[in-house]
Amino acid sequence: MSAVAATFEWFEVNSGWAPPDPETLDDWAAEGICRAPDDCWATWDGTCEHGLASWAVVLAAIEG
Repeated sequence: MSAVAATFEWFEVNSGWAPPDPETLDDWAAEGICRAPDDCWATWDGTCEHGLASWAVVLAAIEG
């Protein structure tokens, strides 16, 4: 299962999450890091230690 698919499954059973605002994403991009939806740190275009995709990856998948 891809990290994006795992993240969307995680969304189905976890509430209270919201994507970061554009300014936060810009700050993270400048540092080369990003949070995942479970609030773990990940590389900008990678996954967290639990296998969830970073917000940058999730939002890119949604925007297609």
